[in-house]
Amino acid sequence: MNEPYEPTTDAPTGGDPGGALDLLDRMRLRLPGEQVQIEALSGGVSSDIWLIRSGSTSFVVKRPLEQLKVAADWRAPIDRGASEVAWLAYVDSVVPGACPKVLAYDRGTFAIALEYLDPATHLNWKSQLMAGDVDAGFAGAVGRDLGRIHGASARTPELQARFDHQDLLESLRIEPYFLRTAEAVPEVRDELHAIVDGIRGTRIALVHGDVSPKNILVGERPVFLDAECATWSDPAFDAAFCLTHLKLKEIHRPADAEAFANAARAFESAYLAEADWEAPEQLRDRIARIIPALMLARVAGASPVEYLDDAARRTVGRLARSALRSGRSIDETLQEEGAAHG
Repeated sequence: MNEPYEPTTDAPTGGDPGGALDLLDRMRLRLPGEQVQIEALSGGVSSDIWLIRSGSTSFVVKRPLEQLKVAADWRAPIDRGASEVAWLAYVDSVVPGACPKVLAYDRGTFAIALEYLDPATHLNWKSQLMAGDVDAGFAGAVGRDLGRIHGASARTPELQARFDHQDLLESLRIEPYFLRTAEAVPEVRDELHAIVDGIRGTRIALVHGDVSPKNILVGERPVFLDAECATWSDPAFDAAFCLTHLKLKEIHRPADAEAFANAARAFESAYLAEADWEAPEQLRDRIARIIPALMLARVAGASPVEYLDDAARRTVGRLARSALRSGRSIDETLQEEGAAHG
């Protein structure tokens, strides 16, 4: 998913856009002949998503796509729906309220029915951040809960076989983000391949794979969405993925740069405080190495962020390449650039 769930303007309410009624019948979510309202939701590149209204009940149905809705050729196994359902069930058992509840699952199409969380009570974190509403306390809560999920899974090694989905991480993250970026930016090819090797070789905990603000709702606690990449891998990837988005928005909104920097520090501090599965210093170092690779991927890979202008894209590319070549963190690179121009 690349954006929050929002109604499209081009899909009519009612009818059966994309076969949603068939999915409802397969999952036994409506009575024979029952009339329901179906509203296609926008914002997703990896799935078809519908909001279903039946009487006083509302819920969401999502069906994974083999070819993602992007210009590039980007395909992924549709059985990732099974991985997402398993992640949602596990997380609900260890951090209740940290994800939507699963209402039904169709093993034939890998479609999932989920509880609908009303935007009136569950704002999308990305929307808040893009409006300049940057709450370091909430960022800390995201880091805390992510750390708790990682920690609980790391203490449950039998989950590794259940979530042995390296093909998902390869097709949805490694190949489109890192390997395509290595082809597009050959000057840091070796550095990017080294990071890939590190992620592939580090299998410690259950990783969500898409911990970005667009996939987090602001409720009584953070609510994580869209775990289609859920895989047993390196927890540093999830933390780096979220911090990358905060860093990109820090560059995108220079007037709010300090607030985003504070939010990133709050996230990292709270996350590392939960890291009882390994030495926090080791984890911090891996996070710092992955962030510039992800930042570069978001301007040169298969899935560029949509909100950066050309100047910001050049800034991100320059900072990321410099950090990758030097081995310094993005923060250290920013500080050095500031000192050089100060």
